[in-house]
Amino acid sequence: MIALGVDIGTTNLKVHRVPDGSMRSVRTPDDADALQHDVRRLVAELSEGQRIDAVGITAMAETGVPLDRDLKPLTELITWRDQPGVAQARRLASEVGPEAFYARTGLRTSPKLPVVTWRWLLETRPELLARTRLWAGAPDLALAALTGRFAMHLTHAQRLGVLDLRRRVWDEELLRFGGLDRLPEVVEPMTVAGTTPDGVPVVLCGHDHLVGAWAAGVREPGQVADSLGTAEAIITPSPGLVLDDELRRQGISMGWYVDGQDACAVSGNGAAGGLIEQRLAALGRSYSWLQDVLRPVGEPSEIFIAPYPQGRQAPEPDPTSTYDVSRPADDPAEELRALADALSFHARWMAEEQTRLLGIDWRSTVAFGGPVRLGGWMERKAHASGGRAFAVLDGAATAAQGAASMAASVVSGVVDKPLRARVVEVGPHLGEIWDGAFWHRFHKLVT
Repeated sequence: MIALGVDIGTTNLKVHRVPDGSMRSVRTPDDADALQHDVRRLVAELSEGQRIDAVGITAMAETGVPLDRDLKPLTELITWRDQPGVAQARRLASEVGPEAFYARTGLRTSPKLPVVTWRWLLETRPELLARTRLWAGAPDLALAALTGRFAMHLTHAQRLGVLDLRRRVWDEELLRFGGLDRLPEVVEPMTVAGTTPDGVPVVLCGHDHLVGAWAAGVREPGQVADSLGTAEAIITPSPGLVLDDELRRQGISMGWYVDGQDACAVSGNGAAGGLIEQRLAALGRSYSWLQDVLRPVGEPSEIFIAPYPQGRQAPEPDPTSTYDVSRPADDPAEELRALADALSFHARWMAEEQTRLLGIDWRSTVAFGGPVRLGGWMERKAHASGGRAFAVLDGAATAAQGAASMAASVVSGVVDKPLRARVVEVGPHLGEIWDGAFWHRFHKLVT
């Protein structure tokens, strides 16, 4: 069975073909028309001379565009990074209440939420919002490009900030706050959402971090996914929704998993691969230099870094910036080692808080995404994991590959097998050193 996976990321749009592994990639366009054009083009290129049996779509969340009566974009894509509605996010927290909002949506009030963006449009460009026939997210645009139908996956619907998680219906009060209720239909997970003109079934697979986690085999409590890119997401499956306010206070969001049956918790770190890239650029160094710097792995660096250039999202959210990415370095190599160590310890902290608050025994982690090519960083993550099993999925297209496999599974009825991960071994003596004074020092100093 041949399937294609479409992944619309913050930086790149990828289309991956399974089982042969062929892939096409371009920079993700800022314009919705251009995005749809590129989706059709890349799918066509990978379909040429092939009998495609299924197409799966995954994408970043909290990114979309208002469409007019002719379903043409009224603006460029408004992404999760744009966040124009800072004042409106404060108003949402004031009017609804952070606790009540989390109890209904599993989300913290934030400028990146589309409901906040809609309120910003309502207050600053009401004529544009009045002309809006439909709000379409990035994956919804891809589905329409291939099938002519607009629809939305549950895991993208829940990131809008207007979905009642328990009932899986739109929350009328939150829709009124945003001033927009023209949204695509929400389709059930693991179902066919539409067909191409050639009759190929197309499946909406869900939020890209979660699709990557599913593909990595993180499918039950006790397993943790570390999704790495410009940002980082730690994902923990849960047997049910846990909407306790302590999770909100720790910066942890809660929602349904890609299968729509289990739930999952997600913690985000906006400074991960992007932070490494920024620091390398500031120091005029390359990734090949960094590869050499991060190997071999010994004891953690004696230098302490709190790796939060724009504050910390989770745990214990703190808006205070504590790391200057542009300053000079006394010893660039030692600083980058210390930075990789700090990011590794922070990922452990996120996973420990998630599993602790969910009452889950954290047993293993699988890391995936572009930055896994930095083998020395992945070894540091393994050493920082407190003796838990740690594996890496090599390759930079896990979400796209996962979307293709999931679509094939939905169409064929055969459960897809997780991708094969590479186990990173940690010597017991060195593991104890990382798990001892160095871990406790990091945790004490950042808190």
